[in-house]
Amino acid sequence: MIYQIDQSGKVEDTNKLTIVAFANGEVKSLKISAKEKQKLVTAMRVLDYPRKIFIYKIFAALVFLLIKDEKVEEVIIDKEYPGHEAVIKDVIRGLFKKEGKDMPIINFAYIGKKSAVHKIALEIFKGKREADAIIKADDVMKLLYKKSSRSARSRRENP
Repeated sequence: MIYQIDQSGKVEDTNKLTIVAFANGEVKSLKISAKEKQKLVTAMRVLDYPRKIFIYKIFAALVFLLIKDEKVEEVIIDKEYPGHEAVIKDVIRGLFKKEGKDMPIINFAYIGKKSAVHKIALEIFKGKREADAIIKADDVMKLLYKKSSRSARSRRENP
């Protein structure tokens, strides 16, 4: 089965929440608050310095968290970050491998504003619908680094 994935509220917009959702007749969504994204970005800047790929890693981790327990054969991810699809795909591949799960086929394409998944993500973003899961900064940090955002902050403050 093919799932379309869309985002509402970019990861890098740390003053707004981010929604990542899929739809294919079935719907699932997750959200991360602006405050949690700020913690996450602060911690990842320290861990990934000087590389500036942490935004794509966060997005990939959110996609992984969304689909990891689903029976997904193929996903089509909206082209949120043109030119960075290889990084996103590599991070997702690494997370599936680390979890010992089979990775679905991953493709990127523009998903229009008229698609069901775009409408659902936007409704959740606007507060007209509830997300299925709420993600914390530590969920993503542990997934990507096996560390919490607090340990990265303390490392930055006490080098």
